[in-house]
Amino acid sequence: MATKKRNVILDVDTGIDDAVAIALATYSNKLNVKLITTIAGNLSVNAVTKNTLNFLQAINKRNIPVAVGANKPMEREKDNSIQAHGKRGLGKYKFPPLELTPDKLPAVEKMHQIIMRAKKKVTIIALGPLTNVAELLIKYPEVKENIDYILISSGLLHDSKRNPYLSFNVMQDPEAARYVLKLADKVVICPSNHGHTAFLTPEEVERTRTTNKTGEMLEFIFRSYKDRHVKVGIATHDPCAVVYAAHPEYFSKEGMYVHIRFLQKQGTGVIDFDTNREPNMKVATKISIKRFKKLYFETLKKMP
Repeated sequence: MATKKRNVILDVDTGIDDAVAIALATYSNKLNVKLITTIAGNLSVNAVTKNTLNFLQAINKRNIPVAVGANKPMEREKDNSIQAHGKRGLGKYKFPPLELTPDKLPAVEKMHQIIMRAKKKVTIIALGPLTNVAELLIKYPEVKENIDYILISSGLLHDSKRNPYLSFNVMQDPEAARYVLKLADKVVICPSNHGHTAFLTPEEVERTRTTNKTGEMLEFIFRSYKDRHVKVGIATHDPCAVVYAAHPEYFSKEGMYVHIRFLQKQGTGVIDFDTNREPNMKVATKISIKRFKKLYFETLKKMP
């Protein structure tokens, strides 16, 4: 009996962990990636789009449409101060000449088309700033009925209230994040904690390299990745979100009151998790590291 796959749209700002997430999603036997949309985040939207197309070509997933999204946040200028993925987003890896091109429709229009035409509800996996998703909901509020849920890779549980972790995907466009979180009953948060606990050890990075050509490419790309929470190894924030969509049973979940708290001093916002108020959405609180790693390597083996 064929496995029923979940329809998903990946919204990405393709840097290193986004690339791993794209690979896991497109080779998952639980997910049907209907569309990938790009958003300015780690880099400009044009650079992100090029990275996404290059990577899809490299892993032999050429038939998934890629639509170009917003190049700046909704109400502010883009912050270019954080460079965790190198200047080009995927390290210094040299891809072959690019043969793929983006879809003719811009991201919001293509998302609307895919969601409204789908025979079953679509899950949006948001792995970058939430500008595209917010603009979709503002322009086409009717899509809400056809969205199963919006999975957001961002935030940090048990964070310091006085000195909070400026989670990249929210601090880049907190106004967009605030708007998306208004759909509380359709939002699931996969915090960055999981990427810090289910990180790839140096031994697992070496095992990645020796698995196949894709593994060799990933290991080379990993050399440019910097995350202050994972000193030795490779953080897996966005891959954890994709695994949640495919296998929610790998996670413990808890209802929490989640909102965007604006910080006057830093001039941006953070995701605030409040366990003392009435819950408004679901949060992934713990991951089975063993099952995550097993799935990662099983999926990697399917790739070229």
